Amino acid sequence: MIIKDLLDLVSKEKRKQEGKRAAKKVAVGMGLVAAAGVATGMLIAPKSGKETRENMKKKAVDTFENVKDTAQKQVEMVKDYAAHAEQEVSDIIENVQDKKEAVKKDLKDGHHEITTDIHKTAENISKEINKSVK
Repeated sequence: MIIKDLLDLVSKEKRKQEGKRAAKKVAVGMGLVAAAGVATGMLIAPKSGKETRENMKKKAVDTFENVKDTAQKQVEMVKDYAAHAEQEVSDIIENVQDKKEAVKKDLKDGHHEITTDIHKTAENISKEINKSVK
């Protein structure tokens, strides 16, 4: 059961890494698409050079803000995931410790029972030997 939990945790870690890679790809893709849109808009816009530069600056700032917001959301998502994974690991460790204590108690109880049974058996054997000697 513990090994399965650890394997699940490793699997979750792999999914987390894949999620990070996907988030990076999305952010880069959004940036590239936004830049292409800005460049296309400037090339086909019938505006003066000053207006075009101002629009470019505004679009660049807007694009930067969008990418920044997306990156911040992804960071928050990863932080939340890490906190959740940390809690799961903590729960697994606590569960393992509880099971360890239960096994220790079972071993102690089993040892006591076996010792008692051995003493009783030795007494019975001794009684049988004494009966057969008489």
